[in-house]
Amino acid sequence: MSELKEGAVVQGEVISIKPFGAFVKLESGQTGLIHISQISTRYVEKVEDELQVGAVVQAKVLSIDPSGKISLSIKALSDDRPRERRGGRGPRKAPLEFEEMLKKWQKSSEERLSALSAKQRRNR
Repeated sequence: MSELKEGAVVQGEVISIKPFGAFVKLESGQTGLIHISQISTRYVEKVEDELQVGAVVQAKVLSIDPSGKISLSIKALSDDRPRERRGGRGPRKAPLEFEEMLKKWQKSSEERLSALSAKQRRNR
């Protein structure tokens, strides 16, 4: 069995899908986990929407903890550079990461709550 290292790119077969991620049997015989947040740069609602049992995937080794648990990421291998649009209109914006979308939503929500509170104070 070859010694896995953090940062290595590995290939394996999805052997089990859970609500929190997918377990992958690596070529080395070891099993690693791709957490749902590490499947794609886009928001993933269900693991089954992106991966199926039996699928062969490539992933990057994020970490190996002292007990031997292997954390994998497909997202870490994605190319996040802006792509050219057809028609030559310049680079296309990359899809927003879930965390960025959440921050925008929180800010918008706080602004609306603040405006609502101000309106209620004025009407008293």
